[in-house]
Amino acid sequence: MRITYSSLLYPTVNVKITNETDDNNEYYNKFMHYWESLYENKKHFHFFMDLKSLTRPNLGLCIDFINRQKKLKESPIQYLDYSIVVVDNVIVKNILNVIWRICPPLNTVYLVGETVLATALLSKLNDEMLSIQYVDAYLEIFNITKI
Repeated sequence: MRITYSSLLYPTVNVKITNETDDNNEYYNKFMHYWESLYENKKHFHFFMDLKSLTRPNLGLCIDFINRQKKLKESPIQYLDYSIVVVDNVIVKNILNVIWRICPPLNTVYLVGETVLATALLSKLNDEMLSIQYVDAYLEIFNITKI
């Protein structure tokens, strides 16, 4: 499982997780260090995560991920404002749900099945002129799960 990310559109951090190999979990650790550094530097951000190419997650990393999440939860301010997760694989969704039952997400997560809908949602969430009711209606119309 390989994790790559880009902060070129900061505060949006684009993340892609694929089935490619990650020897010694280098990509995972680099990503987690980046995430933790945003908290250390007290920078607000949000994730746009593409999991559409992931069908075989590395379950061995779940415990480490949960432990790191618990540590980030201790922060008095949550710098992760929200995450949009593009996922269409039922197995991956179920694994995410198990992780979130053990350790709830740091902030709101939107589970979206299609990249086009996720990109439109990102635009709506970042548009200060749109009300929360408008965004909620968008979620309802396009069957987007809000956690």
